[in-house]
Amino acid sequence: MTENPANCPKCGSPVTPAMKFCESCGAKIEALPACTKCGAALAPGLKFCENCGTPVGAAAPPAVTGEKPAPAPVPVRAEEKIAPEPVKPPVKTDEKPAPAPAAVRAEEKIAPEPVKPPVKTDEKPAPAPAVVKGTPAAAAQATGPKQPMSQTTMIIAGIVVLALLAAAAYFVVLPMLSGTGTPATPPATQTVSQGSGSPAVTSSGNTATAGTVSLVAGPTDSLPSDRTLIIDVERDAISRNIIVTFQGGNGQYGVRELVITLTRSDGTTETKTMSRLERGNSITLTGSDKENRVEITANFYNGETYKVVDKVFEYKKRMGTY
Repeated sequence: MTENPANCPKCGSPVTPAMKFCESCGAKIEALPACTKCGAALAPGLKFCENCGTPVGAAAPPAVTGEKPAPAPVPVRAEEKIAPEPVKPPVKTDEKPAPAPAAVRAEEKIAPEPVKPPVKTDEKPAPAPAVVKGTPAAAAQATGPKQPMSQTTMIIAGIVVLALLAAAAYFVVLPMLSGTGTPATPPATQTVSQGSGSPAVTSSGNTATAGTVSLVAGPTDSLPSDRTLIIDVERDAISRNIIVTFQGGNGQYGVRELVITLTRSDGTTETKTMSRLERGNSITLTGSDKENRVEITANFYNGETYKVVDKVFEYKKRMGTY
């Protein structure tokens, strides 16, 4: 147990036992040493305790307890050290050790067993099942394995298929789109536009002489709206030739041919057929210096026939545009 001194060791001001710093100068208060025997506080500079007379700095007496102190270990001399037990030799017996396995020499290697030849028997292999003619198996056996089709062959086959489809569309679908029906009541007149046409391949014509000819225009048929045709008919002012030009129309792909008949004032006639009906194709007929009658009949793929043009070019002394 330690206690503070009565006065500050630095400034001499009185201090209490609980103070750790001096209130006057702030110096740290060091606790006084205590007697190791009785615990009384020792003033500075004392060599013996004023209470019990124990020298200052003596070790504290051992505490008295009920337990006995442990005895100190007895030192062992060097010559009294325990020697290790000697190793006993192994006891001999009559049993002989097992011999080690003998090493196999290179020349004593085990040779593989020879392969036995197959045993021949009198049994014949079962015959293959007969293939009946006319069955898919017989056809496959006759033709053999199929070879892959080359790319060139596939391209040619595709072109042929496209050509067949185009032909079917031209000869079957377009006439069906044109429809069927009977010619309507023809109007009093048929208007045909005139103009210059481009030259085209003409069909063969013939010239004949009729006993009685008519140079009076007759009625024409009225075409349905889905089969209208545009045809230009004109007369050359210098050569007097009649030029017929096809200009298309809604029924262009449904019409099969145009039959053109020219009747001259001298009683002769000429008939030509335009079978290549493309826009701009034309046919030229030799006209006379006087009246010329032009009749055009359209024949469709569905079997219908319409008279689309019946026009008379009258005689004029002075040449001009008709």
